[in-house]
Amino acid sequence: MTRRFFLILSLMFAAAFITPATAQAETLFVVDTNDGYLNLRIGPSTNDRIITRIYGGTQVDGVGQSGAWRRIVLPDGTSGWASGNYLTRNYMRQRPYDSIVGPTNDGYLNLRTGPGTNYKIIQRLYYGQGLFEIGYSGSWAQVTLADGTRGWVSVNYIY
Repeated sequence: MTRRFFLILSLMFAAAFITPATAQAETLFVVDTNDGYLNLRIGPSTNDRIITRIYGGTQVDGVGQSGAWRRIVLPDGTSGWASGNYLTRNYMRQRPYDSIVGPTNDGYLNLRTGPGTNYKIIQRLYYGQGLFEIGYSGSWAQVTLADGTRGWVSVNYIY
């Protein structure tokens, strides 16, 4: 029994050193690009399908790397690959945004076709993303994204 105990203990000790360590997520920000967005892709290549667009100022978690590509996770849990050339540890605005998307409970803010939750969702916006304000209707702001996309967001989640 003692020999078996030491064998099991030895195997557990060895496994602790053989098992790869889980990578720590690194906080990164999307830089402002000329076309207003960065593509998030399913793989580390421009040949891979685009999952979504992410915009300047958006805070993401860097969790891996392949060459110049970074594997990132968005605040809502969506993950994919983006060019590391457009990600930075210290974000500095390059554009004079009117407001920024604040934190939300589910990790994103819906951009809608009109001023209310009954309007169709255009896309998700993420914490830190810059917005240009156009006007207001009650507790809703009409905004434009850096790529020219227009829509409405709740003023409760922008600052």
